[in-house]
Amino acid sequence: MNPVAELTSSMEPASLRQSDAVDESAPRPRRKQKSKASKGWNSMMKLFRRVHLYSGIFMFPWVLLYGVTGMFFNHPQAFTGGEVRSFSGAVAGGQLAALPTPQEMADELVAKLNTALPVGSEGASPRVRLSDSRAIEFNRELSYTVQADGVEHSVKLNPVTGSGEIRTRPSEAETAAVEEPANPLADVGRVEIENNAMKAAEAAIPGLLGELELPAGEISAGRRAPTLRFLAEIDGTPYVLNYNLGNGAITPVADEVRPEMDAKTFMQRLHLSRGYAPHWNVEWLWALIVDAMFLSMVFWGLSGLLMWWQIKRTRLLGSGFLVASLAVTVILVVGMHDSLTAGGSRGGHGGGGGGRGAGGAGAQGAAAEHGPGGHSHGAETGHQHGPGGQVGGNRGGGGRGGNRGGAAIETENSAVGNGDEAAGEMRRGRGRGGRGGAGADIEGTGPRGGGRGRGGRGGMERPTDPPAEPETSAAETNATEDGPAGDE
Repeated sequence: MNPVAELTSSMEPASLRQSDAVDESAPRPRRKQKSKASKGWNSMMKLFRRVHLYSGIFMFPWVLLYGVTGMFFNHPQAFTGGEVRSFSGAVAGGQLAALPTPQEMADELVAKLNTALPVGSEGASPRVRLSDSRAIEFNRELSYTVQADGVEHSVKLNPVTGSGEIRTRPSEAETAAVEEPANPLADVGRVEIENNAMKAAEAAIPGLLGELELPAGEISAGRRAPTLRFLAEIDGTPYVLNYNLGNGAITPVADEVRPEMDAKTFMQRLHLSRGYAPHWNVEWLWALIVDAMFLSMVFWGLSGLLMWWQIKRTRLLGSGFLVASLAVTVILVVGMHDSLTAGGSRGGHGGGGGGRGAGGAGAQGAAAEHGPGGHSHGAETGHQHGPGGQVGGNRGGGGRGGNRGGAAIETENSAVGNGDEAAGEMRRGRGRGGRGGAGADIEGTGPRGGGRGRGGRGGMERPTDPPAEPETSAAETNATEDGPAGDE
């Protein structure tokens, strides 16, 4: 031992050396036990983290699906193929850069309105005056389609700058290499059956309302009638038959030769699929996943906030992001509400006009035989219904429309090809009107052609007293008249 250390140790008081020995042998202070509430909170946060983690893993495919298809809806031309060429407003001799401005068009329109409206008292101010409290704007790009030899040009043009792009694809006539199978039920038309669940339920509704002590009134079917779908053989060939319970139209789809649907269209249809089927089938399970996706997204948001709050050093910065997010959300939501309501309510106002009357041959023949009343609808399958549910060509030039990207559309199945729905019911359109579709529209609205161009948020309301039907066949008028806004 070091002599100096030994001497120092011997000089220390005995009491000090004894207290050191006592301190070393004394038990260490115990940590404060957590309360039951604290333990419960920690257990709950651990559960939240686990659910957040594993639900994200399980829902990963649907997160990708809704994310990617959301991009498709916002950029409908993406991944559609074809050669794309961009241009500036300086092309075409600068004509595109010198398009009429929104201000010029609004000034001229106001002047025309004041000329057309009855003049008030002498010296009175104009009845229509342009206000500067709202910006004068176009609501979307200009779009055109050019049919050339063997190709189709889709032109998108910014009306403000004059710039845009042209997408060139082979024309549909060139790409339709596979012939659609003939419709074996083309001559059947509508089929009325006595054992119709929709008609039986409608007859029972007055008694239902009376038993529940609710006031009764006029009954009208919903916007979309259900379809009875089953497999049957027609002349030895299996077909999936789709029977519309509302109007009796029956549409056969060859079980072995299904309509083509590209991957992008299929994903968009999945995105828009919703609602529980009456039976336990794949559609019911898909609706369950849609609900699971909704619950997961809400849970991820709330549990994410809780987990963020547990990390104290990120609270200040995170609070700034949260406040900024809420502020941006409020500003955008208020602005979008103003923009969406400024265009008129959905259903009663016009969308795009009809275009090329190139309906399927079967539908044109049906309309010519039975008179006006048919119209086209569809996304990919695009069957054509003549009056009274006469089914035309399963695809054809008309009825390929719906949403140009092939997305699901909201066709009013219960009113296809006949006038069974209550007078004055509103029909809604969404997406593009399609490429044709022979025949006139629903009874009481006059002749129409299939609508190329957007259906927009349009639609039309059938008059209570339908006008007399024209003598010319629907197939003849289809090629010359635009369809009403908002048809699909």
